[in-house]
Formats: sequence, C-alpha cells, structure tokens
Amino acid sequence: MLKRLSILIMTLLLVVPAVAQPQEGCECVFGPKAGQWQFNLNVGPGQFFNDFTGLYYMLPEEDGRAIGLGIDTEEDVIGTNFGLGNAYISGDLSTILANTGSLNYTLKNFSVGAKYFITDHININLSGAYIMNIQPSKDFIEGEDFPLLKDLTHLDPSVTPAHVALDGTYASKAILGAVTNRLMVQLGSEYYFNTKNQRIFPYVGIFGQFKMARIESFYPYTGMYFENDINVAAPGYDPTIANEEVDLWLVNRGGQALGFGGGINFGIEYALMEGLFIGAEVAPVCYQYTLLHLQVQGQDPYYATNHNLRAFAYPQLTIGVRF
Repeated sequence: MLKRLSILIMTLLLVVPAVAQPQEGCECVFGPKAGQWQFNLNVGPGQFFNDFTGLYYMLPEEDGRAIGLGIDTEEDVIGTNFGLGNAYISGDLSTILANTGSLNYTLKNFSVGAKYFITDHININLSGAYIMNIQPSKDFIEGEDFPLLKDLTHLDPSVTPAHVALDGTYASKAILGAVTNRLMVQLGSEYYFNTKNQRIFPYVGIFGQFKMARIESFYPYTGMYFENDINVAAPGYDPTIANEEVDLWLVNRGGQALGFGGGINFGIEYALMEGLFIGAEVAPVCYQYTLLHLQVQGQDPYYATNHNLRAFAYPQLTIGVRF
C-alpha cells in the first residue's frame, strides 16, 4: 500500500508541473519581453504629402501668374471651381497638399518600423519611408516646316515653331529637370496590455511625426519665344523683340512643404506563431501643422500654413517579427 502511495505521489509531482507549464510558456512565447526587438512592414493610406504629378503642382507658374496652389487660369477668375483656387485665391492646402489621413486607398504607402521593448509592456518605436526621384532635363529640338504653298516672308526665319505642317519635320519636346524628395519619420512609445487570449495583444501609445516634400526644377532649352503681331512698318517697332527667347527670362523654381504633428495611436496584434504576428493600427487623435514655401528665383517667397486635427487617421495593417 505504501509503495503504491509513493508511486502516486511521484506521478503527481511529475504531472502537475507538466500541465501547468504550457500556460506560462504561452505568455513567454507570444508576449513581448524586455530587451526584444520587433520589426514591422506597414501598409495603409499615404502619410506623405500628396504626389499628384510628381510634386509639380508645387512649382510656381513662370508666365506672370500669381504664386499659390490650385487651378489658376483665366477662366477661374469667377471662382466657380469648388475650392481648387483661381487667379486670385489659392486652393485648400488640407486637400491639395496635406490630405492627412485620407482613406484614398489608391495611394497606398509602405513603411518599415522598429520597436524596442524596454519592459515587458513598454516600447520605444521608430518608423519611416522615403522616396526620391531625379528627372534629367532634355532640350527642345526644333522642328522644320516645309510650306510649299505658304507665304512666310512675314516671319523671322529664326523662329522654329513646335507645331509644324504634316509635311514637316516634327519637333521634340523639352523635359524640365527636377529633383523631388518625400520623407516621413515617426517616433513614439507604446504600452502593451495582456488579455485572456494569449495570442492577442492590444496596445496604446503616443507618437510624433515629421514629413517633408520638396521639388527643385531646372530649365533646359525650351525653344519658346515671345510672339509679336506688330507690323514691321509700324512706328516705333523694335524688331529685336519679335522673337525674343523665353529662356532668357525663365529661372529656377522650387517648392517645399514641412509637416510637424503628433497624436495617439491604438492597435492590436495577433500572434500567428512564436515571433510572427499580424496587426492593425489607427490614430484616434492626430494633429498636423504644415508649412508651405514656394519660390521663384529673384521673386519674394510665398509662405502658407495649415492646421489639421483628425480623428481615426492613418489606418494601416502590419506584419512583423519579434525576437
């Protein structure tokens, strides 16, 4: 009897730790621990400044029109283009430039992030993304017209139009040289909560964000010229301005936007297996201050600012590893 009781006690001593161990082990395996690193790949609506046409919308016009954002043509003087701006009033920076937290999923952005856990619940994190584009310039190549039945004696022979007759040699368009940069960096800290489900970890945190968009342009030879309809025989006519090249007056232009913001973020992660998880995140509250600077060489700078406060901005999905 005593022998059987001893065997039973030994069996219980071996079985009880074995049964209890998985529950403790799951917490250790799936939950974050102090000293661990976590790397994420994030995808969601764009957090960059808008890039409709390679940031070219940030370049001031070179034909004497007012500097600003939005549509700016003679037809828009009456201001009936639904807030996109006209010849006198700039468009809305919050929709044209910032577009913060937009749910426009046609403009997805990818970013990478890293988290370092200083305790079992608290981390410091950094994420960012960067895009650079260099567009080399290309000079205009003149076309040549062969007007067999046309009288062009009234035109200066040095003027080479971009649009020739069908029997002519076609011109080649110039390409504006430009360098564009887009940057987004985010720094923050988060607190992870434990739940009854050992694979699910919600978290809440704060973050600060900086973003930048910049374009610098460089003019090639464009082939453009000032047209003049004045009769050569007209009194006071100066023939030297009849075909003056526009390139003599074109100067470099540039635009830059800086964004400073911060807010609260909330997310939830689900562990697929040890060290591998998926998650979702959103910013319940997010504020951004934007400074816009447009510049034409030799002209006064153009500055504009915007304040934007949003709820539930920047929703994104994440996949990551922790080790």
